[in-house]
Amino acid sequence: MDNRMLWNERYTKGLPALEIPDPFFVKMYEEHISKEFPNGGIALDLAAGTGRHTLFLSTDNWQVRAVDISDVAMERLAEKAAGRPVQTICTDLAEYAFPQAAFDLIVLYYHFDRALFAAVGKALKPGGLLISKQAVGKPVNPHTLQAYELLQLTEGLEQISYAERPVKERGVAEYLGRKPF
Repeated sequence: MDNRMLWNERYTKGLPALEIPDPFFVKMYEEHISKEFPNGGIALDLAAGTGRHTLFLSTDNWQVRAVDISDVAMERLAEKAAGRPVQTICTDLAEYAFPQAAFDLIVLYYHFDRALFAAVGKALKPGGLLISKQAVGKPVNPHTLQAYELLQLTEGLEQISYAERPVKERGVAEYLGRKPF
């Protein structure tokens, strides 16, 4: 089964945990993002799923481009976002053409591909923010994020917040960083 089919099946069955904004996202939004961009801006939500963060942002003056491999998820998001400044794009992130210096905010939750981080950094405007939450692999596996690796992958961005903590049998890394002006 390819990735699109896998995610379409998951979204067809429903993923209720992915319907509400993540607590770290909300906290960073309230403490940093909304203060740096009080009038909103242009955001890119990568691996957006059904749009929990896209919808949150779009209610606070943000224009959001949501990208996900699942056409089921993108269709559901488009329905929920009707009338809001949201653009949905159904594609594999490995094939997505990142525009240069186009976004004030990029959201990257639970999609890990080391190759994306260089493109993400280039897609941020100077002063733009990256918020990311990733699973940390345990045991050590070359196909998962390793302890503190997210800090290496975001080198060149100014770290605002970073924490790693255990969750169930793995861990998570939570990150907010800014592209220098």
